[in-house]
Amino acid sequence: MKKLVLKTALITLAVAVVLAAGVVGILSLAAPGYMMRLTASLGLYEISGDFAYRQYERSGDLECLARSFLISAEHGDDREADSRFSRLYGDEGFSDYCEAQSIPTQEGVPAYSYRDYLCGQASVVKYRLASSEEEKAEVVRFAAAETASSFPEGNPLICLAVRARIQEDAYTCGALMNALEAGSFERTQDYQNIVKILSEVIHE
Repeated sequence: MKKLVLKTALITLAVAVVLAAGVVGILSLAAPGYMMRLTASLGLYEISGDFAYRQYERSGDLECLARSFLISAEHGDDREADSRFSRLYGDEGFSDYCEAQSIPTQEGVPAYSYRDYLCGQASVVKYRLASSEEEKAEVVRFAAAETASSFPEGNPLICLAVRARIQEDAYTCGALMNALEAGSFERTQDYQNIVKILSEVIHE
């Protein structure tokens, strides 16, 4: 009798697992947006990023695409992150989307550029993928092109410079220094700080 009860319980458990897996599979295909939020709430951020990308493919929602890019970048999935950023950056609605996400200048609150943030993260991803000096130079050109002349806080050049300093990459630090000197950037305190940390690596 005990064996029959145990066998019945195991069969019931197996059926429940199969049904649960089936439900997850159906939701993954039919409702990636829901699965994106569910997995994020469970702390499964990498999986959440993949569902965000699926939701973007289904709906064209740039917020989902940006989210999937940032999660991939944060977790070091650089090739996936770079591919997703390319789609985001190349979308005709990219500039308007970034503008809508940015915090406007208010008294006592610094202006915040979401485009700077995304392009800064993209610069770091591209830098980690770069395998030659030519590719590193291309990353520097991208960061410089995406940095406003006012040299705002958290701009792409700052993000890339910090990463190159951590890596003690004299070549990239030198390329960044050249880009700073060739550009018409305001000599803000952030600018001066970046010049200082780049110089430390270049002259080591």
